[in-house]
Amino acid sequence: MMKPKDIQLRPGRESDLPDVLAIHNHYVLETTVTFEMEEATLENRLEWFGKFDETGPHRILVAVSGDSVLGYAASTPFHERPAYAPSVMTSVYLHPDRTGLGIGEKLYRALLDLLEKTEQAHRAYGLVVIPNPGSERLHEKLGFRDTGLLNEAGYKFDAYHSVRIYERSL
Repeated sequence: MMKPKDIQLRPGRESDLPDVLAIHNHYVLETTVTFEMEEATLENRLEWFGKFDETGPHRILVAVSGDSVLGYAASTPFHERPAYAPSVMTSVYLHPDRTGLGIGEKLYRALLDLLEKTEQAHRAYGLVVIPNPGSERLHEKLGFRDTGLLNEAGYKFDAYHSVRIYERSL
């Protein structure tokens, strides 16, 4: 079993993208935790990766053990309109074989700690497709509060799915 000391957290690197892509695409193709419907490509993940930096409100952190990426946490723009700039959308994704080990909490907490240190981020939002008790508990444990429900907001795998909105002050 992997021990916490074997796991390192660090900013994501371009060389991590194949592993990040594989993790992301698992959730796109196999689950409703994301409403993305088509596999991402390395090309569009490179464009996505280019929007992160190590000092501002848009970050990507990875959890690694040796040469393996176990998961990632990211903060992205909440909305395209300029007045929303101090708000970020946050997410965390783990390799499907690495869930339930505390890695997601460690990653997400580290991301939130970094965001609290920047004066450019005021609120963090997390959207959780329900039911997802693990993600709901994680958000609540990390200080997010339930601020509403988007009832049947998405349609994936021939069914409608509702989304719980979580908010956290930074």
